[in-house]
Amino acid sequence: MATTTYDLGLLHGDTWRQWSDASGLVYYQSLAMPFPFCASLQEFSQRCMDTNNQRTGRARLDNPNPPPATTYLAEPFVAARIAALQKTPNSPEPIYRRMMCGVLQWIFTPTEGYAVMQEDMAKDMHPDFSVFRLLARPGGSAYEYDFLLGETKVPGESWDSFTDHLHTVCAANDNDTKNVYGMLQVGFVVQFFKHENSQFEALSGRMHLVDDVNDFTAWAQYLKAHPMPFV
Repeated sequence: MATTTYDLGLLHGDTWRQWSDASGLVYYQSLAMPFPFCASLQEFSQRCMDTNNQRTGRARLDNPNPPPATTYLAEPFVAARIAALQKTPNSPEPIYRRMMCGVLQWIFTPTEGYAVMQEDMAKDMHPDFSVFRLLARPGGSAYEYDFLLGETKVPGESWDSFTDHLHTVCAANDNDTKNVYGMLQVGFVVQFFKHENSQFEALSGRMHLVDDVNDFTAWAQYLKAHPMPFV
């Protein structure tokens, strides 16, 4: 008996074609495979067993070329950490810091010359996390500069007292000019600051990492577009 097949079109990248039979079972055809087009789904399935799920024998129902995340909320690790914190908001500080580092790693990427470092917990003036920027010193040698220093606190902590603490942390940065951006995170609420020419001041208002994702991303992009002199 002939089997009805449906051509569902090409996937992103034009290297896979998607097919379905009358029962709704979906198959993928790799256009890069060296054999000719299959006359039936049975023939195609027999030839493509190595591309199917090895346990079930069925084609995987996902796009082999998924589009990149449009915001950090769609990044799988960040999304999982946010979901966990929303379920258990009384989680300890390192869990909130881990979520924040994932957000920053999505924004400040190595391909743009940035590195995000989560620092160990300490009672001294070290930041909870740092964003470094790789630049060339006068003379040509590469050097990591403090671009953004951050403090993470759990919900309910005093905003004003830790703003003062962030000021102290930023003033102790390792840059020659002592200029650096700062960020305070209390739970899901964040705010950007700057320490420039020995003056410490707020740059942005307070933003919620989930509810104000576009505002937070825009401010982070603003910092990247306006680096302060570090030397």
